[in-house]
Amino acid sequence: MRRNAELNPRRITIDLDGSELTLHGSVGSWSERREAERSAWSAAGVTSVRNELHIAS
Repeated sequence: MRRNAELNPRRITIDLDGSELTLHGSVGSWSERREAERSAWSAAGVTSVRNELHIAS
């Protein structure tokens, strides 16, 4: 996610439990939320992603 210019990684926290990853925090749009999830899935060894990001207004 740090390499993705569309995302602000300071507003996103990641919890990793084995190969299961959970995203927490806020993003500015639905497209940022989807991009954060896509980035999470691209991490080596991840088998499950829970996207708990909310859209900041």
